[in-house]
Amino acid sequence: MRLILKNLWAHRKQNGWIFAEIAIITVLSWFMVDYIVVTNYGNYFCNPAGDFEKDHLCVGQFGELRGELEQELQERGGIPYEEEVERYQVLKTKLQNLPEVQSVCIAFEYIGENLRLYDWRSFAPADDTLKITSASSKYYYPNEHFFETQGLQTIEGSPAPEVLSRELPQDAIVITRSLAKQLFGTDQVVGKRMAMVNNMYSPEGNYYEVAGYHTIAGVVEDVKGSPYERYPYMAFVPTNYWASNRMRLLLRLKPDVDAGAFVKKHQPTLTHDFYAGSYVLASLETYNQHFERQKERNESALVNQLATVPLVLFAIIVVIGTLGTYWLQIRKRKEDIGIMRAFGASKIRIFCTFLAEGAILTLLATLLGDFIWLQFAASFDILSDGEIRGTSGMENDWISQFWPHFLIISLVIFLLLLIIVSIGVALPAWNICRKKIVTALRDE
Repeated sequence: MRLILKNLWAHRKQNGWIFAEIAIITVLSWFMVDYIVVTNYGNYFCNPAGDFEKDHLCVGQFGELRGELEQELQERGGIPYEEEVERYQVLKTKLQNLPEVQSVCIAFEYIGENLRLYDWRSFAPADDTLKITSASSKYYYPNEHFFETQGLQTIEGSPAPEVLSRELPQDAIVITRSLAKQLFGTDQVVGKRMAMVNNMYSPEGNYYEVAGYHTIAGVVEDVKGSPYERYPYMAFVPTNYWASNRMRLLLRLKPDVDAGAFVKKHQPTLTHDFYAGSYVLASLETYNQHFERQKERNESALVNQLATVPLVLFAIIVVIGTLGTYWLQIRKRKEDIGIMRAFGASKIRIFCTFLAEGAILTLLATLLGDFIWLQFAASFDILSDGEIRGTSGMENDWISQFWPHFLIISLVIFLLLLIIVSIGVALPAWNICRKKIVTALRDE
């Protein structure tokens, strides 16, 4: 160690450039590494949610034959609400009668409908409205076979999905297992009361206000409303609000039916086979196709790409910069290498010495860069939460705690830079070690 430190100090001018370069890149890398690590942790490692069966699920969208609709509106002055509902039900029935279909529901909202829009609400136990947890909320129509068509499974002690899909009281709510445990410490919560809480803003400061109370009708297995959510906290609330522009059809096919083949078979004749007055089934696609399309449209994927590209460029710059700087030192280090070889030092020992110098230099430079970033992070609270929604309630999650968050990302950045610098050091160092002793001493 003493020899390594002595070598670093003896070549402090040359090493100073590498030190400054790594320190600057450490600061700049925080913007990207922090975001990417937090996002991927939330997507793949943070309380991984259960899933529902997607392979036999299809999504249909209602449409209107504009010419016929406009003529009907002119002649009748409008379509009564009851008749509009009836037409949607007619389309639903036609689909339900297909031999390949197991169940159909008209969905106001469903999982993965639009990954660019989020409806996060705050919930708390009715007897402790300060114990607040954020959760993704979805509204559904009662008596529409929603839970079994979506493919959600209930836990032991909760009513079956078919029961939860029936007519429920207006204050009923269905939640995921993780949300139940977070709020009440147990998943056996059927019949308990919980509050929906609004975060209010005023000149005097923020405060919470209870918007309403709900009775838990059932608990389903964990599922995330979006892959970009941190926790599988979801709440399903029955509603009677009729919004034609938001409604979709969910179709669950029988287990032996191929969803892709089903869509391909019916897509060409949708408007001809499935219509009711001027209303038609305008489109039909498998859930997997629909979900992938939503992911492509989601800005998070683009942000991840934009964050990854500069990180790769930084890595290339560090490697090239380190290679160039160390390569320039070869002529000046040949003498040292020759003397070490003449006194019996092995190639491996010399090679490891160079790697150790690079590791120590990287550690010191990274610590400086982290310290600089710490000043900004502490002052402006700029540690990333990625694209992960649902930030409250998990005090033991390192993302939500400043020091664990800072230290973990610092370690990740150090390891990344250590790998990059090691590559940059290894190539010229190995080239030096391969030189013959006579060749090295001749430069003395």
